[in-house]
Amino acid sequence: MLYPSRYNVIVPDGDDVLLFNTHSLCFGRLRASLYNDALELVESLHAETDTSNFSDQTRAVAFEMRQKGFFVPDPSAESTVVTNRFEQRKNARNHLGLTIAPTVDCNFACPYCYEYTDYSIMPNRVQHDVAAYIDRTLASGRYRSMHVTWYGGEPLLGESFSALEFLSGKIITACRNSDIPYSANIITNGYLLDRETAERLAACNVSLAQITLDGPGELHDQTRMLKNGQETFDRILQNIKNSRDLLRFSIRMNVNEANASSVMQLKQILLEERILDDNGRVAFYLSPVRSYTSSCQSGDCLSNVSFYKLQLELIKKGINNGGFQVVEEYPVLKESVCTAVGPDSYVIGPSGELYKCWLDLGRHEHSVGHIDRKGLHLNARINKWHDFLPFDEESQCASCTMLPICMGGCPELNIRSRYEEENRACCNWKYYLQEHLLHLANLEKSVHTF
Repeated sequence: MLYPSRYNVIVPDGDDVLLFNTHSLCFGRLRASLYNDALELVESLHAETDTSNFSDQTRAVAFEMRQKGFFVPDPSAESTVVTNRFEQRKNARNHLGLTIAPTVDCNFACPYCYEYTDYSIMPNRVQHDVAAYIDRTLASGRYRSMHVTWYGGEPLLGESFSALEFLSGKIITACRNSDIPYSANIITNGYLLDRETAERLAACNVSLAQITLDGPGELHDQTRMLKNGQETFDRILQNIKNSRDLLRFSIRMNVNEANASSVMQLKQILLEERILDDNGRVAFYLSPVRSYTSSCQSGDCLSNVSFYKLQLELIKKGINNGGFQVVEEYPVLKESVCTAVGPDSYVIGPSGELYKCWLDLGRHEHSVGHIDRKGLHLNARINKWHDFLPFDEESQCASCTMLPICMGGCPELNIRSRYEEENRACCNWKYYLQEHLLHLANLEKSVHTF
């Protein structure tokens, strides 16, 4: 027996239909009449009625559609493959991943950032507790790799940077003793990242820095200024140029109504400054400003629909021209899960408090425990993360065609907004996949003709 896959996306295109399957990722064009004949053939097989009137061409197309995942013998088994993939990744126990914030203090005053009230630096006692936990944990022999993301606040502030260097030394030694690879990245505003600082970071095994530029200088300096109001764009740009040989950079642009029209302009600036090149040292991507604080009360934030429509418009305008991808051009299977729901991943705050999600840092009412010299001490809030499944009974994800390429999106946003009119965790493809497929088909990109 055969049934249409629940992950089929069918898009009319004149006398043809475009077929895309979000599980197999196959993309094809077929005459609409032939597609309907193939559907009727499968229905006849299911009903065990006479199929002798169907042409050899229809049979060949139906067979090829079966080979490419558009027809499946068991829709329930197909869904189980997808959900099992998520659970296997979620329950993997061979990697230790930590996000460490030596401080939540910052030298910037970005209006859309988190609202912290405690600006302490991680004390020596907590630094030693964290180092001891990592040493003991790696010595257990359970893990095959370890990664740390340095976070804040601004982790490059003086005493915070000292804590980063101290802990990096301890972690590097622990990983070497346990013979496992160690990698690290840092999320920084980039203002303090001069060449000497980049050299010190590279010595700490930090290989990638994520930095935000909110458009060209005149727009960036309106939202990412120092606490004294001083502009920051030119200095950040120069810091990136001076350190590209030491660190890789991921340049993020937070997009809202005010700067959405300037994405192409920022890319042009990065090209003119020779920051974007073809050797993989610098990436540039977009992210919508989210309503984590009061920053969206004025209506400046883009809805999911508006943001993802913007991405399609940018593709049509050539944002990815020159071999540099800013916006994803083709869906891919989501093979990983957010570290927030992984069993061996935590965010460690300055006082040793533990969280599962970066967005909760500094919000002590969301802490899942704390760390001390004896190790981790978790509370009942951890269950929210351990129990998270994007396809549970409370979610609409299980029946969503986009599940294989989305997997529920951001768990925090999924949990927070799943009962709202718009679930902010939903992926971009939910909003513009059909239009995007038409765009690709018109360019004759990646489309197979049956």
